[in-house]
Amino acid sequence: MLSPFQRLKKLIKRHLSGKYIVGHDLKNDFNAVKFTPHPLLVKDTSKCLALRHIAGLPEQQKPSLRTLTGQVFGKVIQTSSHCSIEDARAALMLYKKVEDNWDNKTNPFLNDSYWIDVKR
Repeated sequence: MLSPFQRLKKLIKRHLSGKYIVGHDLKNDFNAVKFTPHPLLVKDTSKCLALRHIAGLPEQQKPSLRTLTGQVFGKVIQTSSHCSIEDARAALMLYKKVEDNWDNKTNPFLNDSYWIDVKR
């Protein structure tokens, strides 16, 4: 018989494997449930340089979800107790703001200009 944690891991793997996952600073969440999604399927707003630029924040400093949402949308979140639903909505709003340019701005190595054209 599986423990509750093992059942949770199995459920997460079944529902999230192969799907895009949008959130903010997801590393700890993935570590907690021992889940490793494919990196290209993870849309982590804490790592998006385009959002930091829009917010007027330094590229080398990882912003909190509260700060990023406040700077980009002028919206205050997380005013009282922690709410996972509010966090998920804020991360999705941030992602949608830069969705069209996500891969080129977040991971510049996906941009063709970073690859050398090798003639055979």
